[in-house]
This record gives sequence, structure tokens and C-alpha cells, in this order.
Amino acid sequence: MQYPVTQINPHVKFRRSRILPVSGTVLVRVGQKVTPSEILAESTIPTRHILIDVFRTLGLKSIMDAEKVINRQVGDLLESHDIIAETGGLFSRVIRTPIPGRIVSIRNGQVLLEVESRKVTIQSGFNGHVVEILQDRGAVVESSGTLIQGVWGNGSIGYGPFVTDNAGIVQELTSAALNITARGAVIAASWCESEESLLMAASLPLGGLILGSMSPRLIPCALKQEYPIILLEGFGRIPINEEAKLALLENSQREVCLNAVKRDQYTGMRPEISIALPEEAGVEKGSSEMLVGQKVRVHSSSQIGQTGVLTALEERKTDLPNGIKTATASILFGNNEKAVVPLANFDIIEVES
Repeated sequence: MQYPVTQINPHVKFRRSRILPVSGTVLVRVGQKVTPSEILAESTIPTRHILIDVFRTLGLKSIMDAEKVINRQVGDLLESHDIIAETGGLFSRVIRTPIPGRIVSIRNGQVLLEVESRKVTIQSGFNGHVVEILQDRGAVVESSGTLIQGVWGNGSIGYGPFVTDNAGIVQELTSAALNITARGAVIAASWCESEESLLMAASLPLGGLILGSMSPRLIPCALKQEYPIILLEGFGRIPINEEAKLALLENSQREVCLNAVKRDQYTGMRPEISIALPEEAGVEKGSSEMLVGQKVRVHSSSQIGQTGVLTALEERKTDLPNGIKTATASILFGNNEKAVVPLANFDIIEVES
């Protein structure tokens, strides 16, 4: 059986498809280098329509009569009070547009106006180059380097030099630890419990924020921030796992890209941290069979956030203290502690040996 792999990999080649929700215009070409904030494609999505019933409004005898007096075509752009339909004659009656809009349909004596819309764009999210164009929908971007996947993001994209040191990455994020030297930079900390700290980071502003975890009460504040925030472990007071911590610290002062997209279980999209490196790397594995010797990370129970090595897969289902009987595995952690953990409570992490 194949299990999804969480990437905590110091050097890997990866590709990501960036796709519009509707047809639009692709703005890049194959071979083009792109930055994290580069717009790959854009489209317009209608958000409000108005239906003008010419047949009933003018009290005409038939739908055919209504269509004869409509003097506009699909696609016409109209301003306020522009004439849509006119009967003509001595006592001519007219119908005017109530507000500006674009005609999207004329059918059965009715005119449908699109009066509001919003622009939708898709960005690369990391430094790379375009390897494929998805006609009218987007592009596929490829890169090589460090890749670390998180569990929660606030929906923003950003980048900057990574400036956190060994001391800062294991401490709580406080407003006192933020100063002008962090402006435009990406920093990391174990956790955050203060809304004041997130607002202070916004005032600098930061290029991005990487946390092991944060208090769940900070979610509304974090979602309002324009700089990206990624949680690697979850909510609470959980420090960054050792594998991710090492991968980040090895790239001090390098440009780090944060694509803090909200996790989507259906598409597989999840928040990601990437650091482009010039050397060639092996191709990313999105899934793997669970095998003894693999590195794993626990995301539940008392060992949450800890990484270890899979030492055994139990052949029979295990009776747990809470009364549940389920498939489990034995894991050896870095402090030589051993534990039996349900398969659902840990994930495989992709790291180089």
C-alpha cells in the first residue's frame, strides 16, 4: 500500500502545476524563469448578474417581438442608462441599463448583464522555470533545492533571506525578538502565542514567518496578514521538528520562498517552503510503501512533532489503551525512546540519508 510522503528534503527536484479555476490567459512561456510572486496566468470570474426581461417589461405579444426590439449583441459593454431595447414609433418605449455591465446572454426576450467581476491570478510560489503550458489554464513549474512541507498556511506568498540562528529557531516568537534587522527577511521560531507578535512582524514587514505551531486563537489574526505564515507541526506549543530545523539552518542567508497556500486534501496542495539550489537532485516521491528503516514524523499523541526511524510494522492489529484496535508500528526516536504508534498518527518524511 502506498502512503503519502511529507517532504522534509534538503535536496530534491520537484514540479508543481498552477491551474486557474476557469479558462483564462497564460502569461508565461516554456523555459522562462519565474520568481515566487510571478503571475503565470490570469482570468476574470463574474460575481454578480442582472437579468432584464424585455418581453415582460415592454408587455410585448411574443418573444420574437422582444428580440426584434433588442438592439444590442452578446459581448457589448454598456454604461449606465445606455439603451438596451427600443420599440420605435411615435410613442417609443425604451429600456436602459441600470448600471454598467457586459451582455453575456440574449435569450427568450431576456438580456443577462454581468455587472461585477473579480480578477483571479495564479502565482508560481517558488523560484523555478516553466516546463509545460496548460492551455488557457496555467503552467507547470520545476525547481531543485530544499523542500519542506507544512500543515497550515495563511494563504499568502513571500520570500526573503533566512536570518534565524540556532537560538531563535527553538524559542517562542515574541515582539521583543523582532527589530528592524528582520525587515524583508524570513524568520523561524518554535511557536507563537501573542497576537502582538504577528502584528509587530507585519509592521516591519517580514518576508515570511515559519513556526512550528501557534495558538489556535491566533488564526483570525494570521489570516489577515499579507506576509506568509506557515506552521510545520500544527496548533499548540510544538517546536519545529529536528529534520526541518536542520534543513533550514543549513540555508542561513539564502533566499527562502514561502507558499503558504491553504492545505487541500483533495488536490494534495499544501503549504511549502523552498530554497532553490543550483545542483541537480533526485526527483521527488509523492508516495511510498511503508518500510522498516524509513524516517517518520509523529503528528499526534505525546510524541507529536518528533521524528524517528520505523523499526517494525506490527503484523496484527494492536489493542490501544483507549480501547481502539488498529494497525501500528514501532518507532525509535533520537533520544533512544521507543513507542508503538498507530499508522494514522505519523507520516513518512522524505530526507536524504
